[in-house]
Amino acid sequence: MNEHTAFLAESTAPGKLILLGEHAVVYGQPAIALPCAAVAVHVGVSPSDGPLTVTSAQGDGRPALVVHIADAPEDDFIAAAVRAALAARGRDAASAPWHLALSSTIPEGRGMGSSAAVAVALVKAICTACGEDAEPEEARELAMAGERLAHGRASGIDPAVVAYARPIRFHNGVVTPLRVREPLAFVVADSGESGGTHEAIAGVRARRDRQPGTYDGWFARIGGLVGDAVAALASGDVLRLGRLMDTNHLILQALGVSTPRLDRLVGAARSAGALGAKLSGGGGGGIVVALVRDDALEAVSQALQQAGATRVIVTRVDAT
Repeated sequence: MNEHTAFLAESTAPGKLILLGEHAVVYGQPAIALPCAAVAVHVGVSPSDGPLTVTSAQGDGRPALVVHIADAPEDDFIAAAVRAALAARGRDAASAPWHLALSSTIPEGRGMGSSAAVAVALVKAICTACGEDAEPEEARELAMAGERLAHGRASGIDPAVVAYARPIRFHNGVVTPLRVREPLAFVVADSGESGGTHEAIAGVRARRDRQPGTYDGWFARIGGLVGDAVAALASGDVLRLGRLMDTNHLILQALGVSTPRLDRLVGAARSAGALGAKLSGGGGGGIVVALVRDDALEAVSQALQQAGATRVIVTRVDAT
């Protein structure tokens, strides 16, 4: 018997990578995001004799986190996502006698969309348990209720790519699925530093307020790189795509969101044969993503580990 057989409903949601455009996307520029299927959130819904609860396994010997939806505060992002999904199906916590078991392999605080994946997986599971699956756009919209609490002024790109589970261009809330002509391989390196998206966004905002012309110019430059990258993905020009990633990282350094450790990992990936590498996500820590040909995957992975990465993940994006 499969371990999930007893579930009334279940769902999964992948992690995410920002290929190009982080931070600039908050200021009206486009960005490209990719699903990271190598890590994911799973939610299973079971019948319960008690109130509606979500139990989240935390690992590392820590006790599971238990959220009682009816009693949770308004600023609890897990409860917010669940309540939004229930309301969309004409229910509330009192009319949902369920227990939701949540587990995740997405590292927290690393810019890989952990909170967005949790929100999307919860929304999808609740909607399915109510008898009507959520389409990607609805799942994205409902998950934003939780994402706003997690990240404050969030662009919405994380729940969008997680809900659609395919490469997207995101611009001012509009999602455009992207054509990817050739399959792509990426090596993701965890710096071991926690990067808080909320804090990173606030820091960039404060610096932009002091130098609006300079920062808006950098944001516009990133938007141009995104346009070129959309074309490179469609044509299969991986060399061009790698160079665009390198340039984006230089601008992120100028924005003040990189760190010496992230820069060291980026350099190590490039020296070992990556076509391009950059920080991905809010910065201040988190991850580096490197575009790599198959014959260089092992060399790049080893170089990143030797440069101090605490974890290395290989993930692929299929042609679309």
